Amino acid sequence: MRIDIHAHYFPLEYIDRLDRYGGSHVTGLIRRMKLDSADFNGLEYHFRNMDRSKVDMQILSVSGQLPYFAKESDAVNAARLGNDIYARVVREYPKRFAAFACTPLPHVQAAIAETRRALDELGMVGVTAGTVVLGKSIADSAFDDFFAELNRRSAVLFIHPVGGSLGSQLIESTNLVWPVGAPLEDTVCLLQFMQANFPSRFPDIKIILPHLGGFAPFLAARLDQLQDHFLPDSAMAPSVQAKYFWYDTVNGHPSALRCARETLGAEHLLFGTDYPFWRDDAFKLCVDYVGESGLPESDVERILGGNGQRLLGL
Repeated sequence: MRIDIHAHYFPLEYIDRLDRYGGSHVTGLIRRMKLDSADFNGLEYHFRNMDRSKVDMQILSVSGQLPYFAKESDAVNAARLGNDIYARVVREYPKRFAAFACTPLPHVQAAIAETRRALDELGMVGVTAGTVVLGKSIADSAFDDFFAELNRRSAVLFIHPVGGSLGSQLIESTNLVWPVGAPLEDTVCLLQFMQANFPSRFPDIKIILPHLGGFAPFLAARLDQLQDHFLPDSAMAPSVQAKYFWYDTVNGHPSALRCARETLGAEHLLFGTDYPFWRDDAFKLCVDYVGESGLPESDVERILGGNGQRLLGL
C-alpha cells in the first residue's frame, strides 16, 4: 500500500475564508497558480496522478494555508471550516484519502479544543502546524500546553513551512522563498525542537518534518561538531535527537534520499509528493525516485507505505 503522507487540497471556499480574514501572500500564490479546487477540477487530478503512479492513499493537509489569525474567532472559524471540508472528502473517499487537522493557533486552548474535535469526532489521523505561527516559532514555550495535549494523545504532527523565509529579505528579494527558504524553515524548525528539548519533554508525539528535513541530513556531522553553539552541554547529539522525528521524501534526488537513509534510518522516512505543487511528471518523479535510489527493496517498501501505515495506524 503506497501512502503519500504529504499532499494538499485547497478548497476554494476555504481559501476565500482565509482572504476574508486577512489571508496572506500564500493564498495569492495558490490563486495565481490556479491550485484551488475550482481551478484545479476538484479531486479528479488527485485521482489521475495517484492512479498513474499506483499511489493508494493521500494524507491531505491545508499546510501552507493555515488558519493563523490574531483574532481568535477568525482563526477558529477558518480552522473548523477547513476541517469540516476535509472530513467530508474523507467520508466520501475513505480508501483514497485521510487528513491532518489544522488548528487555530496561536490560540492554544482553542487549538486544543479543535484538535479534540478533529481527532475524536471527525476521525482525522493527525494534526498539521506551520514552522512559524504569526512570527513565533512553533517550538516556542507559548505552545507547550498544545504539545502536552498532543503528547498525551500520542498524536501525529505534520510540520510544514509557511513561506516566510525566516524573515530573510535577501531570500525573498531573490525569489528563493520556496527553492531555498522552505527547506531552511524545515532545518531551523528541527533544530529549534532540539533546543526546546522535545525528544525528552514530549516523547510520545510523532513529529514529521517535510522535504527530508531540509538540509539536516547533509549537515549531520557539522551539527554534532558545533552543537555547543546551540545546545546545552547535557543535550544528546543532534544526530541522535534527529531519530526522534520522521521525515517525508519530497525531494526527487536519489543521492539526497540515500544520505537521509544513512543518516536517519529507513524506518524514519515516509513517502510524500507535495501534490499539487509536484504533479504530473514531477509527481511521478517523487514516487519513482524512491525505488530507483539504490536502496534495498525492503527499505523501499517501508518508505513507500509500511512506515506510514504503522505511524498512522492505517
